[in-house]
Amino acid sequence: MSPRVGPYGLLSHERIIAAAIEVADEAGLEAMTMKRVAARLGAGVMSLYRHVSDKDELIGAMVEQVTAEFSYPDPSGLSWREAMHVLAGQDWAAFLAHPWMLTATATVTPPFGTASLAAMEWALTALEEADLPPDAAARVVMTINNYVQGSARVVLGDRQSEAGDDPGRMWKQRLHDVDLSDFPRLSSLIAGPLPAGERDWFTEGLDVILDGVQAQQKP
Repeated sequence: MSPRVGPYGLLSHERIIAAAIEVADEAGLEAMTMKRVAARLGAGVMSLYRHVSDKDELIGAMVEQVTAEFSYPDPSGLSWREAMHVLAGQDWAAFLAHPWMLTATATVTPPFGTASLAAMEWALTALEEADLPPDAAARVVMTINNYVQGSARVVLGDRQSEAGDDPGRMWKQRLHDVDLSDFPRLSSLIAGPLPAGERDWFTEGLDVILDGVQAQQKP
C-alpha cells in the first residue's frame, strides 16, 4: 500500500511544520491543533505522530523554523549597537509576520535547535565589543527581547493600528478628551502638541535601552 499523498505531497516532518505555521498564521496558535494540521495535509491525525510526538514539540519546531528564516549578517562588520538593532529588527519582523510567535515564545519551553542557538551566539558575539560580563550581556539580550515582544503586543493587540503606528501618538489621542484635572502632570503631557511628522518610535525606544547599556561601559 502506497503512502497517502495530500496537497503537500508525501507526509514529512518539514511539511507538517509548514502546514502548522500556515494554520497558526491564519487562525492563531490556539486554533492550531493536530487535527486541523492533519486536515490541511489531507492526512489522518495519527499519521502526524510518526513525525512529531505532541503539539508542544510541533510548536517548538515551528518557532525554530521561523527563527531559521531570518539570517544574521557578520557581526564583525557592525558596532555592538548596530548589531542590537539588527537583533531587534529580526525579532520585530518575525512577530509581525507570525503573531502566534508571541504566545509560542512566552508559553512553550524555548527550543534549542541550531537556528535558535545560532541566534543566541550571534547576539553574544556582537556584544563582546561592549566589554560586558557574560551575565550582563545575556541580560541585554533578554531586555531587548522583552522590549520587542511588548512593543509587538501593543501594535498587534490594537485592531485599529497599523504596524508602523506610533503608540505614543495613539495614546495621546485617546486621552485628549478625558478629564485629567486630578492628574496635572499627565494633563500637561496630553495637552502638549502631538509629535510632529513621522518618527521611528520603535528605534527610539530601543536606543533608550542601548544608551543605558553604553553608560555601563568602562571608560
